[in-house]
Amino acid sequence: MQYSLSQLDTIIFDLGEVIVDLDGQAVIDAFHHLTDGRGGNLRELMIGSPFLFAYETGKMSDGAFIREINNLFDAQISDADFRQAWNLMIKGISTKRLELMAQLMKTHQVLILSNTNAMHEEYFDQLVSKQTGKLMKDYAHTAYYSHQIGYRKPNYDIYEYIIEEQGLNPARSLFLDDKSENIEAARDVGLHATQVAFPDQIFETLNYD
Repeated sequence: MQYSLSQLDTIIFDLGEVIVDLDGQAVIDAFHHLTDGRGGNLRELMIGSPFLFAYETGKMSDGAFIREINNLFDAQISDADFRQAWNLMIKGISTKRLELMAQLMKTHQVLILSNTNAMHEEYFDQLVSKQTGKLMKDYAHTAYYSHQIGYRKPNYDIYEYIIEEQGLNPARSLFLDDKSENIEAARDVGLHATQVAFPDQIFETLNYD
């Protein structure tokens, strides 16, 4: 679905697979190697454990998260090796997409709403800084990261939080995210929302050359 920018006051961007390219398989392969094969089912174990939720809502420190994952796999991965493997999730960031966000900031309210964590934030900020001299949060009027605000998609409270804090008119606000469950939850609270199947789809959705 395409939107006319004149229909919108606010555009809310997820990061992963919308602005930031991800490589989940690279992380799984790295943990498989670091745990002598025990980390091959990382995705399934992480989804089923409370640790990722706690980490991505700021209830667990980097060190505690690393210790819990080591315990999960009966491993002794060093902090440095863990960070390197964990950050393989961040494959790259298109400068073109960042430039789109910067241009939109001149005419619209631009927000970031991302389930993320401290290690990934530090890493994607390093990448953006190398490319542009700025941080990711500089490409939005406000960046809402789950580990900083204590809420996480697709729970309704994260959307209700930013609607209330920003005084948004949901009928004139568009949320862009790659996951169907996050889109459905956003629509349930009244936001316009479109699922992004490939990152550069955002240019088509916003009818932006």
